Amino acid sequence: MSKLPWRPVDHWLAATQAPPDGPTRALLARLYGPDETLWAARTRLWRAALTAWRAAYGQGDVLLARAPGRISLNPHSDHQGCFVLYGCHAREMVVVAGRRDDDRFRLVNADPAYADDLAFGLREELDRAPAAWARGWTDYLEDHAVKAAVAAQRDPKSRGSGRRGTLNYVKAAVLRLAAACPDAPWHGLDLALAGDIPPAAGQSSSSAIVTATALALRAVWDLALDDRELVALLGEAEWYVGTRGGSGDHAAMLLGARGQMVNVRFEPPVRVLEQRSVAFPSGYQVLLANSGVRSEKSSAEKRLFNRGVFAYKFAFAELRRILSERRSDLGLDEATVDGTRCLADLHDPRLPLGVLYELLLALAPETSPTVLRRRYPELFDAAARSFFDTDDPTLLPVGVPLRGAALYGLGRADRGLVQDRLLAAGNPEAMVEFGRLCSITHDGDRRFVLGADGALAPYRANLDALADDALRRAQTAGLPLRRQAGYYGASIGELDRIVDLVTPLPGVLGAGLMGAGGGGVVLIVAHDDPRVTAAVAAALDSAVAGLERWVPAAGAGVLA
Repeated sequence: MSKLPWRPVDHWLAATQAPPDGPTRALLARLYGPDETLWAARTRLWRAALTAWRAAYGQGDVLLARAPGRISLNPHSDHQGCFVLYGCHAREMVVVAGRRDDDRFRLVNADPAYADDLAFGLREELDRAPAAWARGWTDYLEDHAVKAAVAAQRDPKSRGSGRRGTLNYVKAAVLRLAAACPDAPWHGLDLALAGDIPPAAGQSSSSAIVTATALALRAVWDLALDDRELVALLGEAEWYVGTRGGSGDHAAMLLGARGQMVNVRFEPPVRVLEQRSVAFPSGYQVLLANSGVRSEKSSAEKRLFNRGVFAYKFAFAELRRILSERRSDLGLDEATVDGTRCLADLHDPRLPLGVLYELLLALAPETSPTVLRRRYPELFDAAARSFFDTDDPTLLPVGVPLRGAALYGLGRADRGLVQDRLLAAGNPEAMVEFGRLCSITHDGDRRFVLGADGALAPYRANLDALADDALRRAQTAGLPLRRQAGYYGASIGELDRIVDLVTPLPGVLGAGLMGAGGGGVVLIVAHDDPRVTAAVAAALDSAVAGLERWVPAAGAGVLA
């Protein structure tokens, strides 16, 4: 305990008053750089969390953990083994934690929109499904009593006060670390949260709660987990709330550094294999345009998100089957087939570009769940229960878009290989290409296009590019897969409108949605010029709820 940065809550409150003292100034400069205006905003947030803690729990020793928001320039692909480019944003979630002697967790939030009676006991949660807990994490998640407990805390979009959903994300971190570390002391915590990451905006406010809670818990429980191990566990932790994604958000927060973007490659679904850092080049900026539409993980959004990952899973299964059956015809050896473990393994130069197009052409554009269940019975039943809470194929989406998901994933994999290298080059030609790839990435999610009359019309170019003749033309031309959008369809009209309003502007290089889609933020890559920023702001005007610049910050950690 003596090694931890415990301080009385009043000590932290005094240390964060303006102007900051010498040690606090050094800490702020390390986390956020030299901008003292930014320091003031950060310490106001810290003080909000500290004040909420003292009001709820009184005097006591606490530690502070923070997790930044993140930006992501190759979303939807971490769980497919792709490189994904991330940056840490100065907005953040702050967790103040005081240690308890029992296993109870109490939670308050500086935001009055949240309920003030949020609490749970760790062993009480295990006792909901003790047999499932003994079998393992995924069995526990699929237990009906556990799912009912998660659903009971979930906030509908219409709930403006008494919000409770934060508790699920705290539970997710606590339960996953408890499952991984059964010999830990399992002390409970008195917690207070304050954050200024816009909720449901695609900047991973929920993952920031999970990450900051886990950092506090790692410290208090004295867990011998390095950051990469923690990344994998936290990716699995968020399965508790019902999504089945990867660990990219947690990797961004834990592995990121101020002034850098980190390109992370994953072993699906959650383990970090490799990371490459690169400075974002001077003369350019990233703007965040908030659509104002909440991308909240309600039941409908979870189903949309999980539908895409489900299509990915079976697109790869079919490509792997075709690769194995046609290995000799394609001129491939057994080692190449055996070493193909995820969509991101299907890339040029590992496989010739012509072979990759042949695989796509052999893949059915769409397949019914019934066919997939007949072909992959065990894989299908487990995946369907995990993603949709049923293994009845008649209750699943009618058509699984295999070819669209496959081309979308292969394009993402190819882009992930070069994005950080384009930033490292940093010259005008490289940055034009970087921006172009961001826009192509969005086209894979796009569902609408903005017409000259200002109205949105259905967009079909990404679907038309999946046709056999279109793929043959691309194969003959040697079109790199990074120039192929594929189809995932996670965008909405508001996001497509933002992209189409800004991309024609001088100085704008590209734009695309960030996060899981369904709402949230569009990232805009542009020249760092006040005239460009002003033109973007004028073009968007009432189309957005907010426009801000990406402000790099340090990765997540416990403050000391």
